[in-house]
Amino acid sequence: MNLGSWDSAIIRSLFISSIFLPLVVIFNSGELQFSDTLGLFVSFLLYIGVFLLISILGWLLIGFPIHWVICKFTNKSYLFYVLFPSVFICASFYFNGQWILGVIALIQALLFRRFVFKIKT
Repeated sequence: MNLGSWDSAIIRSLFISSIFLPLVVIFNSGELQFSDTLGLFVSFLLYIGVFLLISILGWLLIGFPIHWVICKFTNKSYLFYVLFPSVFICASFYFNGQWILGVIALIQALLFRRFVFKIKT
């Protein structure tokens, strides 16, 4: 059973997807003053630390077991990597939850799948 190069794939997918939420906040905030920029930078550093901690815990508890099951019993299609985050997004819409977290999980899963079986040249 080939699990791919999951160590580098997880690091790439975490760092690329961690930029998505701050960009959404910046584009939705409108005009920024200089004092707002300093506060935004400190908030961004705090966000990155908490985001990485939660994402790593999520990958340990949910992502890696699902990746193992997908590699063991399926053809490693993108569809199987999209399925679980999509269920989370639908549930968050139904219960008025934080759907953006599901979107970030979906982006992470798609990036992970792209990088995990990519052959290094």
